[in-house]
Amino acid sequence: MVRAVADIKELNAIQKAILVDFCSKTKGSKGAHLPKPYFKNKPQTQGRKAERALRELIALGYIKKHPTGGETTYELDERGFEACLEIREERKAR
Repeated sequence: MVRAVADIKELNAIQKAILVDFCSKTKGSKGAHLPKPYFKNKPQTQGRKAERALRELIALGYIKKHPTGGETTYELDERGFEACLEIREERKAR
């Protein structure tokens, strides 16, 4: 099985923080759906820059938007999952 490689070089620090926090909150599950407050609860993942970063992650295919009855939830896409694994490995190597 060949693993898809996500190019994390195109991501900035806020985008990486959002991905890692999202991955942590879902325990790496690609099927878990979370509303924004559950994964954007740290100072570096809040504010206008973080909102823009989230929109960019959606546009780049790392996170999927999932409209539900009450509020919009988000889920990790395959590309986001792979990027999260790479970011974690990169951080451990430091």
